[in-house]
Amino acid sequence: MALQGLSPANTWRQSGRVSLWRYTENERNYPGWNLNADAAGCRSLLELLDALTITGAGGRTITVSPPTSEQLRVPNNRGGAAAWLSPEKWNVSLASEPAAWSFPPDTQPAVLTLGSNWLAALRAGLAGTQSGVGDHSIGDRKGGLALWFWW
Repeated sequence: MALQGLSPANTWRQSGRVSLWRYTENERNYPGWNLNADAAGCRSLLELLDALTITGAGGRTITVSPPTSEQLRVPNNRGGAAAWLSPEKWNVSLASEPAAWSFPPDTQPAVLTLGSNWLAALRAGLAGTQSGVGDHSIGDRKGGLALWFWW
């Protein structure tokens, strides 16, 4: 239940492990950001999307864990040994423009700003990650980097 005067997005609290990274080599085959989260992290991110949808705008910052060697073996970029960068923080914001997609390569923090048109695809990607489905991306390449989902 939201505290009086606070939006659901403001009362959301992260749980679980969320990993976000991008490769610095062999980027042609693995362009953009890569996401993996444990079951609690996926549920937590889905709850954040629900809260942002209720609020209608705004955003929150997520604490990011570097990817583990097990996570890096899933996309198998250079046998899991390709160089990568991972932010410590990731800001996810809902834009007022429904078609908005902005995900620049910056890492301090990484910032994803998306419109409501992308929420269903983001939710599906998180649900897939939670159930072991991935190896696909979403995003408007004109507005920044894609977001890849890995189990």
